[in-house]
This record gives sequence, structure tokens and C-alpha cells, in this order.
Amino acid sequence: MKFCVKSFGCSANIAEGEIIKGLLKQKNQVSEEDKAEVIVLNVCTVKGENSAVKQIKKAMNANPAAKIVITGCITKKLQEQFSDALFISTHNIDKVQEAIKTNQNFIKFKTLVKLGFPRVRENEVIGIIPISSGCPDACTYCSTKLIKGNLHSFPVKKILEEAEKFIKQGCRELWITAQDTTCYGQDLNTNLAKLLKKIIGIRGDFFIRIGMGHPRHLRNFWDEFVQVFRHPKVFKFLHLPIQSGNNMVLGAMKRNDSVENFTKLVSDFRKEFPDATISTDIIVGFPGETEEQFNDSLNLIKKIKPDVLNISRFMKRPGTPASFFEGQIDEKIKKDRSRTLTELHKNIALENNKKWIGWQGEILLDEPGKNNSTIGRNFAYKPVIIQGRHELGKKVRVKITEAKPHFLVGLLL
Repeated sequence: MKFCVKSFGCSANIAEGEIIKGLLKQKNQVSEEDKAEVIVLNVCTVKGENSAVKQIKKAMNANPAAKIVITGCITKKLQEQFSDALFISTHNIDKVQEAIKTNQNFIKFKTLVKLGFPRVRENEVIGIIPISSGCPDACTYCSTKLIKGNLHSFPVKKILEEAEKFIKQGCRELWITAQDTTCYGQDLNTNLAKLLKKIIGIRGDFFIRIGMGHPRHLRNFWDEFVQVFRHPKVFKFLHLPIQSGNNMVLGAMKRNDSVENFTKLVSDFRKEFPDATISTDIIVGFPGETEEQFNDSLNLIKKIKPDVLNISRFMKRPGTPASFFEGQIDEKIKKDRSRTLTELHKNIALENNKKWIGWQGEILLDEPGKNNSTIGRNFAYKPVIIQGRHELGKKVRVKITEAKPHFLVGLLL
């Protein structure tokens, strides 16, 4: 059987796509989409179903003879709209071969540790390691808990085995990922810092990138985290979503956090790691958000000056409390607010990056770039573009000669 797997969404979803491809490749042949007999679309619906619907329709129209298998964060709406397709939920990716063979859906909830499976990695030098599934929180706008369930932290032993395997296979970056990395271990009487310390102890030349985590959980093991974060194997990169700069909106979102706590956390972090890259998220147009409350988000971004800002326009996600809230914001207003916030952050990101001009140091080449270039990352996980095609996984010395809002330009020394 010739098959093709296409994954969309977060790094955890990419990892699941790698597992699906690894399982299918055991007995089948990887193919280009236009020649595949089976096309697996590993979709993401966390920000709504519109994108997933477009991807599915596009694949069906371009490949009418192929069997379409839809996996990932699927919803009932997708199942109803594409009843001719096969469906495998995120909890049943280990059943992909059986599903295709028997033409049977596997969508029931079950606990699955997504480690130890064969993989076909998207990037030969990056190993993505999911450390948990689900979430202990209940944000009113988010469908993650509805799809993934409560927090289920994966065993430390399994995580370490996966890390060791990837390092032996030549991975130079380990991406630690989850729906929320900072709540890891709450159900195992441990925490993220203790896990990272064990991963750091593995022999080898590699870096660790820590994925997204809720700010409020980080305070629970702050001192331990700072200590382990200092290690040279850890990229100085931190992704802490706040979602709004207004406490009333955060309350309606049930984030169980405050702007003041978040601001202090960022300030404390910067005192410890002044060159670190800080990433956060903002949702614009949450139901009932006033212009004044949106301005609070603008003012927060002006104050903390994050290097990376992920902006989302609020979307109704089926079954979430916020989809029923009064005061739904007009789409035009959401687009205007998103555009305003994007422009503000573009200027902030550029000013942040200008500080790196003249810096000299090592970068790890981890991604092919466009137009005969290669992308590398420095110790703060800043993307640095250098000219020419170079071997991925190599370390090279560069001098930063130019700054753009989203990347740096380096000269190979």
C-alpha cells in the first residue's frame, strides 16, 4: 500500500504524525500525496474546525480515488461532515494499521502513552518528545480538555528511553512538548524541573527546547526550574501564554492567573536570564472584550516586550463554555484588533532583535531555509539565517549582521 501522512498544528501533533508514519511504514510504502492509495490527514481543531475542513476538502478533491483517514484532534462535526472518511482519534493512533485494514473507526477515549513507537521524523536532527496528554485546567475557550481529557503524565522511564533513542539516532535538539509542560508530574508526585534534570544527565551533545506551559504552574517549582534552566544544554527559550492583558477577561477565560502575577514572573525570569527569548500568546476578541480591555493587552505587550507573540482571534469551539457566552465580538473588530497587535509586536520584535547585531557565537544548524539558505539556532533559540546549504546538526560560528522582526541574519565565520 502506498500511503502519505500530512500533519498540521502543534509539535505534539507533529510527533503523533511521525508515529503514524512509522507504524504504517513497517509494512507499506511512503508515497507522494498524488500517488498515494491512502492519505492520512493528522488535523488540528484547537483553533476551530475551518482550517481542518479546508485541508480535508483539498485532499479529497485532488485525490478522489484515495482512501482518506482523518486523525488528530477530531470533532463530531468533522465526523458528520466527512462520513465517508475513516476516523482515528488522538488516543488511538496505535490502531492506524488495523483501522485501514478493517475499514473501522477508532474514536473511543483511552489512555495511551505515546512513546516507544517507531517514528519517521519530519526533521532528522529534531526529536519531539511528548511528556503528557491532557490538561488539569478548564479554560472556557479551549477544546483541548474536551478532546484530550485530564492530565496524564507519561512515565519518566519511558521519556528517558525516548530521549536516549533519539540522541543515538543523531538528534541534536529534543523538543519537550505537551498541551502544558509546566503541569507535568502533578499526577506522579514530580515536576518538569526534575524531569529536565534527568534528561540533561543523558550523555551526548544536544539541546533541549521546552514547550508551552501555563505561567501559574511554573511558580510551584520556580527555584528548581531556574537552577535546571541555567544548564548549557537548555535553550534559553520560554513560552508562557497569558492570553489577555486584562484581569476581568482572564477571569472569564478561567485562566486562574492575573496580569500582575504574570508580569512579575516575566520580570523575575529576565533578571535571571536577560538574553533569553520569551514567547507568549494573546487571544483578541474574547466574548465581551471591550476596547479598553483590548488596550490593556496592548499595554501588557508594550511592557513585557516579548520576542515572540502568537496572536489568535477568538473562535467558537464546539462544546466550550465561551462559545455560548453573550457579547460575541464582530469578526471585523477581531481582525482589526489582531492587525493592531501584530503591527505593535512587529516593531517590538525588531527592536529586540537589533540588540543581537554584532553578536558572535555558535549556532546549531537545524532547518533548511529558503533561497539557498540554512537556519540555525543560538543558545537563546533565536533563528539565524546563513547563506548556502549546510549540513544539519553541525555547529558553526557566525556574526549577526542584520536583524528582522522574526529572525536574524548571520555571516559564517
